[in-house]
Amino acid sequence: MKVSFRSVILFIAVFLTGSGAFVFGQDIPENTADADFGLVYFIRGRGHAGSATSFSAIIDDVNVCNLNNRSYSVHQVPPGLHQFKAQFGGKKGKQKAEILEINVEAGKTYYVQMLMQMSFWVNDLTAQEITRNSALRLIQEDEIKLDDKCE
Repeated sequence: MKVSFRSVILFIAVFLTGSGAFVFGQDIPENTADADFGLVYFIRGRGHAGSATSFSAIIDDVNVCNLNNRSYSVHQVPPGLHQFKAQFGGKKGKQKAEILEINVEAGKTYYVQMLMQMSFWVNDLTAQEITRNSALRLIQEDEIKLDDKCE
């Protein structure tokens, strides 16, 4: 069986499109190497659980933004060890479960996804660090937009 060059190219294009290699149509800027701060993205995807209320993005016990479904925010954070949390409208959840510690480096970019953990008795919200590729895929697939007001 003879395979044409055109068939191979078509197969590769279909495979790459289906695998998400071209999913990064909407780009989000990374920090510059000479910056004197770290850049942190809080990302809230779509979902039905908790969609009626905003999720609070918290850095070192300071509420820096309230995010609704399909939104993200960007924050300049000084270098050093910092705690990141996600909470329902500022209400405290399980302290231990929702703390994410990141040693922020100047010039680096970090991505924190707000995740709903549902159980029979209680729903909890956590913050989880994700990779840039995961963040780009999430932003593209869920059509997430920048919340530049952070109300």
